[in-house]
Amino acid sequence: MKTIKKLQLAAAVAAGLTLAGCGSDSDGSGGTATIEKLFDCTADATVDARVICIGSADDLTDTTIQSDLLTALATSKTGDTFIFPQGRFNMTATIGFQGKNEDSETVSNLTFKGAGMDKTIFDVSGSTADGFKIEDTNNLIFEDFGVYESNNNAIKVSGSDGIIMRRIATVWETDYQATNGAYGLYPVQSSNILIEDSFVQGSADAGVYVGQSDNIVVRNNTALKNVAGIEIENSTDADVYGNVSRGNTAGILVFDLPIGNGKYGSGVRVFDNVVDANNAPNFAAGCTEEQKANDTCFEGGVHIAPPGSGMIVLSTNDVEIFNNTITDHKTFAIAVTSYLMADFQVASEPNADIGGQDGNDATTPVLSYDDISKFGSKYLDGWSPFVNGLNIHNNSISVADGVNAPEGSLIQDIIDGYQQFQTSMGVISTGDNAKIPSILYDGIGELLTITPYMVDVDGTPTPSGMNLMQAIAKGTNDAAAALNFYEIEDTLKQIPNMAPFTGELYQTDATSVCQSNNGVDGITVTAASVFHTEPENIAASFNGDEPLSKVEIGGAAGLAGDIATAIDESVAMLSDESMTCATAAYIGTPAVVTVGNDTFGCGDDDTTSTFCAP
Repeated sequence: MKTIKKLQLAAAVAAGLTLAGCGSDSDGSGGTATIEKLFDCTADATVDARVICIGSADDLTDTTIQSDLLTALATSKTGDTFIFPQGRFNMTATIGFQGKNEDSETVSNLTFKGAGMDKTIFDVSGSTADGFKIEDTNNLIFEDFGVYESNNNAIKVSGSDGIIMRRIATVWETDYQATNGAYGLYPVQSSNILIEDSFVQGSADAGVYVGQSDNIVVRNNTALKNVAGIEIENSTDADVYGNVSRGNTAGILVFDLPIGNGKYGSGVRVFDNVVDANNAPNFAAGCTEEQKANDTCFEGGVHIAPPGSGMIVLSTNDVEIFNNTITDHKTFAIAVTSYLMADFQVASEPNADIGGQDGNDATTPVLSYDDISKFGSKYLDGWSPFVNGLNIHNNSISVADGVNAPEGSLIQDIIDGYQQFQTSMGVISTGDNAKIPSILYDGIGELLTITPYMVDVDGTPTPSGMNLMQAIAKGTNDAAAALNFYEIEDTLKQIPNMAPFTGELYQTDATSVCQSNNGVDGITVTAASVFHTEPENIAASFNGDEPLSKVEIGGAAGLAGDIATAIDESVAMLSDESMTCATAAYIGTPAVVTVGNDTFGCGDDDTTSTFCAP
């Protein structure tokens, strides 16, 4: 199959149809009022589990607070608790710790505690890096303080088993500025993470971000005016519930990016959240060409999120979204997409010139796995660009009159195509905003996986790009012979720890991406895929080897005078019965977080929230 182009939905074709006869939000945590400086702490350095006071009754200057805290960390012992005074303190250095003190002894079980997230505030605008950066130590507790105006990340923790962030505020007080720092609460490459009762505002990436981690509970937090309110990325066994995400660009994200470190996500539950009016502009920085060349920035990063996004699920598996209240998003309530939406090169025809045996010097020979495809090493690492095992059910979804106004550079072709086709069909009036599904599924990954062969112009069946990629990657003699490939070196003959891209999951499991009982007051919301995913529609879903969207099929039918097909396609653009859940829909299990001797989670320490009774 030739390179699949970006999702271009034939707006010009749709526009030519002539179908005669067819008819700052704030909860007070971000205030700037002067806070009285108060000291209330009794130190005890005589026991192993010490209480260490930062500052003193006689000296609460910014310089002393910073110096005392850095010194205390450098000389810390396992079990230390650091007590911060009340007040707003200006820092000029990152509060950093790498898990070992000056004697190279491993230090863990540290607690950082202030007088309240709106009473103890560290203004870290004077530091050029992170506010707090803690690495390679276990069982950390952060409680009752705020970190404001970081030039990078507010609180970053990496390489830790056991993290509690409770009643913490991370704030940028200037709304929607690309110069704001990236992440607020930012645990990464860690496990057993609890983030609760906290407040995040103004992040130029994600207010709460948990990445490449396991055993996660994010509950009862408020996220305002960030690019992404809450993001779970490349992580497993996560519960996100009881949160309020409002006034962001996108409310809640569940992503799997091709990071290349063997860590990819599954088992995420998102429930009982209020996701409201996330219609802010996207002020995240995009990828520079240098970052793309160095593979240090992903086309699928948060900068792709369209303004007006309630939730987005991108190229990940086993996600259950239920019992959320999702209101007043101008673009969509929930979007589900493969990585093709971010980077169409995922489905490019792979390079089959094994060892350069085709004799064409202009063709780059396949000498290593990376030579097969831009994403070759990521497939080898275990990443998949598709979504699978997604169950969206029993969510209250609504949009008030006058809110609908879809936008987003990544989906502009979709918006334009829908608008012009719907105008031609009389669904909307000239100049009206397009109607796109409240639950929008790209469907392109599923279409490709259930279509092992395309038909060339001469009628010859040829392997599709995704299956061709898998055949080369797997490299068995039978597959190579069947596809007329040269022998592949042993190192290229298989992809460890990854199911082949044969489409079997989609062929046998009709609930791979499904939705049911979503709406409000008995009104069912629209839910549909951009591309057909039903086997009976596959034959009509290609023009040669190029996949066709529903709007392209409908537009072509309209120009050909096939009004019945055009009308059917216009209906299918907004209502896709293939997404209706069967009985085998994915059901997640509660995440459990263990920190020291304590466990946390829905049905564990929380038995009162909805769905949390043991």
